[in-house]
Amino acid sequence: MVRMIGNIRVWAAVIAALIGSSVVSLAQNEKGPAPKEIFRDHNGNLISNNEFVDIRMANFHYQDATIVRTLDDGTIEFRLQKIPQEGMAAPEILGKTIDGKKIDAAMLKGKVVVLNFWFIGCASCRAHQPKLNQLKARFAGRDDVVFLAITPDHAGEVRKYISKEKFDYIQIAEAEPLLKTFRFSGYPKNIVLSKHGEIVYWRSSVHAWDKFESVIAGELER
Repeated sequence: MVRMIGNIRVWAAVIAALIGSSVVSLAQNEKGPAPKEIFRDHNGNLISNNEFVDIRMANFHYQDATIVRTLDDGTIEFRLQKIPQEGMAAPEILGKTIDGKKIDAAMLKGKVVVLNFWFIGCASCRAHQPKLNQLKARFAGRDDVVFLAITPDHAGEVRKYISKEKFDYIQIAEAEPLLKTFRFSGYPKNIVLSKHGEIVYWRSSVHAWDKFESVIAGELER
């Protein structure tokens, strides 16, 4: 599996767009206030700027298909494409933890499953881990949600890593075959599965942590 942080071309396009937006804003400030911007998901629901970024970058290698239009009052509206993985059935999760515990469908049945795909050499993955720990802590004491971190790294290397760096998810190592079943590109990847095994949240880097948490909480209430 190719270990990549993201598609350079797509990132470059996003950065260029942000720079371009800043230049436009500066020019507009000389003439007057910048136009209002609003962001919507594929269903037309209003979302935050952070969630807009998360959805747009959920699949690094996909060509961006954001629709941009100017409304009658001058507001600039951005509407995103659907994340194709959401709504799909997740592959079966089979593996062993670094402590030798078996993970299978029976163990996960009827539970919300929160997944993180990572590897030790991924700087972005490591940067997420303190907030992932905080997220998990907010669901402490519940037995209907499972937080799993899945990595292709060797179990011994993962044990050595987490002995120094706190990462509170259950760790499944040496899991390259399992990771390949998800057919994703780019680390990290953060995914939430419903109690029925459906992918309901598929993101790479996370900026809208409130959205991440609300998805988990919503699935637990279903």
